[in-house]
Amino acid sequence: MDRTLFEQLAAEAFDLLPDHVVAELDNVAVVVEDRSPDSDRLGEYQGIPQIERSDLDVAPLPDRVVVFMEDVLEECGEAEEDVREEIRRTLWHEIAHHFGWDDEDIEASEVKKGWREEPED
Repeated sequence: MDRTLFEQLAAEAFDLLPDHVVAELDNVAVVVEDRSPDSDRLGEYQGIPQIERSDLDVAPLPDRVVVFMEDVLEECGEAEEDVREEIRRTLWHEIAHHFGWDDEDIEASEVKKGWREEPED
């Protein structure tokens, strides 16, 4: 899959996010990069979570939600519907970090959504 199609699917996936979630985003850029630094992440949140910000902070650069194209394609293949859905889940996960959720809370929510299996004790 070429980058142009992948970016189109990423834009479509972003449009599938709930309006109330998108409305709460603050100074966030969504970008596509080729591969994660360690080649094992589908996405990454880079920035200061909303709950850690202060009104006294100097206006920061935009936070970034990065989707790693090659990692996503390795995870789910090149079927457009599968790629779009994986990007949507990745965006949701990384945006949750923007709102201040930790991995444990995100994973519990993903279990409820049926996106992840219940962890074994």
